[in-house]
Amino acid sequence: MAEYVDAFVTAYDRFWAPYPQRMGDAWLRLHGHVAPGAERSVLDVGCGTGIVAARFASVGYRVVGVDVSEAMIARARVRLAGTDAVLIAADAADFEVPVPCAFAVSTYDVLNHVGGIDRVRAYLRCVHGAVAPGGWFGFDMSTVKGLLAEVPPVARQDGTVSVEVARGPLDGDRRPLHVTGELRTDDGHATPFSTTITNTAHPVADVLSALADAGWVTSHVAAVDDLLTPVPDPEALPRVAVLARRP
Repeated sequence: MAEYVDAFVTAYDRFWAPYPQRMGDAWLRLHGHVAPGAERSVLDVGCGTGIVAARFASVGYRVVGVDVSEAMIARARVRLAGTDAVLIAADAADFEVPVPCAFAVSTYDVLNHVGGIDRVRAYLRCVHGAVAPGGWFGFDMSTVKGLLAEVPPVARQDGTVSVEVARGPLDGDRRPLHVTGELRTDDGHATPFSTTITNTAHPVADVLSALADAGWVTSHVAAVDDLLTPVPDPEALPRVAVLARRP
């Protein structure tokens, strides 16, 4: 399991924020479309630093966030200060919420981070138990194609934060993402950080089967930039979004 230290959390907010910001708006529009008039409550599984959760909180949703990283949850608490958000440090495949929500989301390949298919099944069951009957669940995932793709290393620097990201070789269905960097203070002190995030490739068909086994009814699989339109061949895209409903 990846260790998300404070310095990495700062780098995450600096360099990775645009995608969850965009998806927060997209999930919000999606919920309004599929469940107009539904209770305004959302469960953000793998909430990270609270970017998506904060978008929902800003328009009056009751928010519950779950993330395995204490450092991520600490940053989310700062971001959501002044709201009534409930933020829980827990495993995405083993958690409980105080009150079920009408909508659940998981953003930025949480399903790939969970692990093997048995862990994915546990994750889908946990979310099912945390969503009220009639509620919805939207999540994105990297496809097999997305994780097989060779991506050159990336180096970024912005003020006091620098980071390098490189994909490791595929090992069966698992692929590591190595992140190293440095956080510098104004007085010149440097704090290096390093973490490895392991992604597991799952065929979309296997995920849809696991969804059904967990009690979900799949609505459709879409591209992440058009959540309302089903795609005929999800495996042709590097990343897809899945929308499901709890009967």
